[in-house]
Amino acid sequence: MKTVNHKTKNHFSVRSGLPLQRFQHLTDGVVKPVYTQEQFAADLTGEQIEEAAQPMISFPEDVWTIQTGDVVYSQSSQTASPVSEGSGGCIISQNYLVLRPESVLDPGYLVYLLNEGSGIRKQLASRLQGNQLQRVTVKDLESLQLPPLPKMEVQKAIGEVYLWQKRLTFLREKSIQNREKLVMASLKGIGNEQ
Repeated sequence: MKTVNHKTKNHFSVRSGLPLQRFQHLTDGVVKPVYTQEQFAADLTGEQIEEAAQPMISFPEDVWTIQTGDVVYSQSSQTASPVSEGSGGCIISQNYLVLRPESVLDPGYLVYLLNEGSGIRKQLASRLQGNQLQRVTVKDLESLQLPPLPKMEVQKAIGEVYLWQKRLTFLREKSIQNREKLVMASLKGIGNEQ
């Protein structure tokens, strides 16, 4: 199967995901895990998820997979997430695009630029296609004009701080939700005593 794999002047290649429905009836291929929206969110926030619920589909042996150090871009949410070690080896659907940075571009820094860089966000917003469900395409990412890259140690520091902040925000929100559940359960217990 031919996939789009483009090299950009921005120090990363872009690849589109696969149309998974074409492989649903394949029985003689290699069974591989499918990257899910839950994994995408967990990779961005550092959340630990259970592997048991991960869908598996049979694919031809030569099908490409994502790897640690890649950046996955969700076409629906228009956000980027780094690929964690736990997600490496997964197949991605056509709902995602994969950016594979060269050695001069830190993956965490690229995630930061795609999610928070105002210049990048403006460029992508001006290229959105579709009336109801707007999607970013391979060509949109190819044509991005990244700002000049800082030294690698600066990129790594920015990427790490950004991803730690995403994790901290996630943990704070989860703590608030758990606290609320605890209070509601306590209130139900008090109300049932009468």
